[in-house]
Amino acid sequence: MRVTLTQSSNEDILRGWILLRIEADHICTQIWTSSTFNPYQELYIWLGQIRDSQLPAKMIIDEEGHGVEMIVECLSDLVVQLRIEPWMCGNDTTTRLKITASRYELLKAFHDGVIKFLQDEYQPSQWSYIDDLSNTNWGALLKPSNISGQNWRIRLAMYWGGRGRVSETGRETVWNQLTPLQQWLVILHDVMLWITDLTANGQITEAYALVSLYKNLPIDIALGEFDASWYSQRRIELNKQYGLRENFIERRTPYNHSVSAKARLKTLKLGQLVDGTIHKIKSYGVFVNIGGYYALLHIAAISQQTVEHPQQVFQVGEWVRAIITNIDVEKGRVSLSTSDLELEPGDMLKDPLVVYEKAEEMAARYYQNVVLKLQRE
Repeated sequence: MRVTLTQSSNEDILRGWILLRIEADHICTQIWTSSTFNPYQELYIWLGQIRDSQLPAKMIIDEEGHGVEMIVECLSDLVVQLRIEPWMCGNDTTTRLKITASRYELLKAFHDGVIKFLQDEYQPSQWSYIDDLSNTNWGALLKPSNISGQNWRIRLAMYWGGRGRVSETGRETVWNQLTPLQQWLVILHDVMLWITDLTANGQITEAYALVSLYKNLPIDIALGEFDASWYSQRRIELNKQYGLRENFIERRTPYNHSVSAKARLKTLKLGQLVDGTIHKIKSYGVFVNIGGYYALLHIAAISQQTVEHPQQVFQVGEWVRAIITNIDVEKGRVSLSTSDLELEPGDMLKDPLVVYEKAEEMAARYYQNVVLKLQRE
């Protein structure tokens, strides 16, 4: 079994994306990852689950495209099965890969692939110097599993739930199982990212203030002289003095953005006309923020005429009107269309604002012709 990773050379469209190639005997599959892989936190957790025999282990490796999921299941005490399947494509049910291997063989194949990738071609400048993959101890995955076999779960909590793929209740439960010192070390991790963000935005004074406060935290913990109340009080004073917001620390509270997103999802209906802003542009479509929920407007649904790239029509931050053409509540996916708002094919390419002016009329027509027909069926 062999795993190969190749960094994309197209910085404009696939910046930070990795081509993942898995070979076994006469079977081979290649998949483009998405920003879900950055900075490989979820890959590390997934491999940790396999090492600790916490199976099945699932990981989405292309969340923003058609959607691909890697699944490892236990066949026996020694053998596991790895398969790769689509997870949000209703018409594509083909299993792209299905192989068996020992747990150690699988771990080593991914470990060797990542290490070779780091040595041969990895360029942190195309990602982020903060998320330098060379700073991750991949070799630790090849060591015998810990006694409790739960390090992957603790790491998941410290990474704050793997980007929202753990339920709110589950995330809070695991976070509360961390010791107070572990929680403070995670807070220090978040503060380091916050400091970098402040520095990048030219807020040098604020960054220095946080460095001055937290630089002694590891020493206080090591010497057994850590006083949580003092740090908490001092942070409140700094926030007032410099007008700082909680930023990363806010993620440690029970409330999370995914809660509001789930609530927003429940208000959406098939055929509904929604207004939003372009959040992200990819080669296959754009992600639209529709009042707190991110929906996909696929490139094929932008216009009735062929669109070479979404940048022909949209820019990040622009206003857009679209019809909801598909809602998958279970997977939390919403698909949009602007092509169904066109009076004539290609109107979105000529002048989107003219399309938006007639949007209510076209949305009503879409509802009559499509949605009501589906309901009758």
